[in-house]
This record gives sequence, structure tokens and C-alpha cells, in this order.
Amino acid sequence: MHYLFGMEPVKRIMLLHKESPRPAAAAYALRTWLEARGVSAEVVCATADLMELRASAAACDAVLVLGGDGTMVGAARRLSDIRTPLVGMNYGRVGFLAALPAMDRGDWETPLAEIVAGRWRREGHLTLNWRILRREGEDWRTLREGVAINDVVTAHGVVARAVSLDLAINGLHFSSLRCDGIIVSTPLGSTAYTASAGGPLTMPSMNAQIVTPICPFAGGFPPLALPAGSSIRIESRRTDDQVLLSVDGHDNLPLEFGDVLEIVGREDQLHMLVGDKNWYLRRLIERGIVTSGPGHRHCR
Repeated sequence: MHYLFGMEPVKRIMLLHKESPRPAAAAYALRTWLEARGVSAEVVCATADLMELRASAAACDAVLVLGGDGTMVGAARRLSDIRTPLVGMNYGRVGFLAALPAMDRGDWETPLAEIVAGRWRREGHLTLNWRILRREGEDWRTLREGVAINDVVTAHGVVARAVSLDLAINGLHFSSLRCDGIIVSTPLGSTAYTASAGGPLTMPSMNAQIVTPICPFAGGFPPLALPAGSSIRIESRRTDDQVLLSVDGHDNLPLEFGDVLEIVGREDQLHMLVGDKNWYLRRLIERGIVTSGPGHRHCR
């Protein structure tokens, strides 16, 4: 199920900015603009204390993230399950997740005024819960765990070196692979590493986990879409493999022989504000991820 929720007018908003002079200055300018329209605005750096950040976000009607896609993903991960909707203002390069342009690069006032008036809607998205398990006697101990917004990648830690991985789905052994790695992504993250590895661009309205093998040459399967709640387990199978876990492009964590990476999707954990039901398709075109051949016509 895809979740769309109506919005009430915004009375209190968090302006969460990247730790950089330009978005920080924009956040304070936006606070003045918002307060002149009766909206209480709190300026917070994206690297603020986690507990304070979550408490402040929970007390707001919306969070406006000033930064690039990395800042947006980081904010979403830190605020996962808070349910206060996020919307991005692009102070990065691509800005795929940003609905508003930077203050000096386009019309931001019209969409922000619509957001404040409650005309945009909240859209619920899937996130991935992951944990690393290690056997101790008859039991399994959780070494690390967390949340991913885009993807969880299990790959080699040495250039031009493949790894051996076992993949199980819902308790069923699915495939043993010798490959460069395995990507498990959300639909929202399908435009990142998954697309580069030949996986499908997936509408965020689909509550699915996408499993994509990276350059398999022993074993393998086409990219696979699974229901959100499917349990995915990936295990390192060779003692001499150097296997690393990457979460949203960060946190390179080692997986030792016999360690198990467990991933489960959780629906409706991230809310984003959207003003256009076709925002994802339009942004694929606008950001150059999808290109047209000669003689094409733009549709409205």
C-alpha cells in the first residue's frame, strides 16, 4: 500500500541545514521570511545532537532540509520513524530528492508558500532495517544495526576482487554467488547504486525491496523485487574474502566469515512532502537520469 496523507497548515518548521556557509545563511534568511508569515522557524545544523534533533523535529509540522541528496538522506536516516515530513531545498549538485531550488537559483517562494498553507501532501516511504549477526555458541549476537534510506551494499573491500556470498529470502536459500557484491535498495534509492548496477528504476509508491547482484560470474539472477516485509539474509562464505557493508554510501563495516547481514523493509517510516503526484518521473527527466532520443516532445 502507498501512503498519502493530507497536510494541515504549517505553524512550526525546522530549517535543517548542511554544515556549510551558503545553506546556513539561507536557513537564517528563510527564518525571517517564514516568521513574517506567522510561521515559527527553528534553525538547526544537520550535525546537531541526535536526541535533541529528534525531539525538535517531532515538535514541528515539517522539516525543510537545505543541502544536497547526501544531507537529505542523512537527515532522513537520523529522523527515521519520527514521521514529521521532510522536504528538500537543493544546495547540492544533483538534488534528486530536493523539491525546492536554492534561494538564488529559482522560484522557491511559490512552493514554500503552498507548503506553509498545507497544500502539499505527505508521502510515506519504505526504509530498510539492517543488522549484523554473529554466532556465539547456540545463539546469535547483534554486532551492529541501523536504518538505510537508499541502500545496503555488501561488497568486496579489495579492488578487482570478488566475494562469495549466500543469499536467503524468508528462510529459503535462494542463491550462492561469486560476485562483486549484492545491493538491497528501497524504491527511493533505486536511482543510486542500484541503477548503476543494472537494477530497475522503481516508483517510490511501491513498497518493495530491490535485490541486485553486482557483476556475478558464478551463480546470479536478474534484479529481484520483493515485498517490503521480506526477510533477506546475506552471509559471507569464504574465510579469505574481505567483505564490507556500506549503508547509504557510508559506514564501511567488515563482515567476517560466518557473519550474517539481515535486512527487513519497514513501510511508512519516512514521510516526504510532495506537491506533484508525478514528481519522481519528472525528476528522472529533469536531472538527466532518463534521456530522450531525437524528435521527442515534452509532455505536461
